[in-house]
Amino acid sequence: MRFKDMGGSMGKIGNLLKEIQIFAKDGKMSSDRALRKQQQLNNLVYVVANQAKPGDRIVDFCSGGGHVGIVLAHILPSCQVTLIENKELSLIRAKKRSDELGLSNIWFIQANMEYFTGMFNIGVALHACGVATDMVIEHCIKTRASFVTCPCCYGFIQNTSKFNFPKR
Repeated sequence: MRFKDMGGSMGKIGNLLKEIQIFAKDGKMSSDRALRKQQQLNNLVYVVANQAKPGDRIVDFCSGGGHVGIVLAHILPSCQVTLIENKELSLIRAKKRSDELGLSNIWFIQANMEYFTGMFNIGVALHACGVATDMVIEHCIKTRASFVTCPCCYGFIQNTSKFNFPKR
């Protein structure tokens, strides 16, 4: 079922984000930054929701506190959503949020993404730092999965042992 067929709208995603207190009023984020982040989440979730089919396995790489994955699990109950994050405290926060919503289609893995070997249909990453966005895309291509990413704000391309980019 497509997102538009569910009667979904970007406003409804925003309401869900408020409901699960992703952008709590007492948070440390400025209102301008919170608005930009909500717009990014809205757009990323909208694209994934329109690609997903019942039974799809969606992986939220570098998931942090679960902002993307939790919303996807909530609006796509017929899909399985896995959050992969290397920071334990971030996953603890995400697990608490998903438990409060009573989600049963969400799983949590604490690991670096390169250790994840499961099969999936759609890979997602919002603000994966440094070359992590490139690593997510590479992982999705190797798995033949669709992907939706929004890179981190790093303002330059880095050469690393993992990736080398041509210089012009």
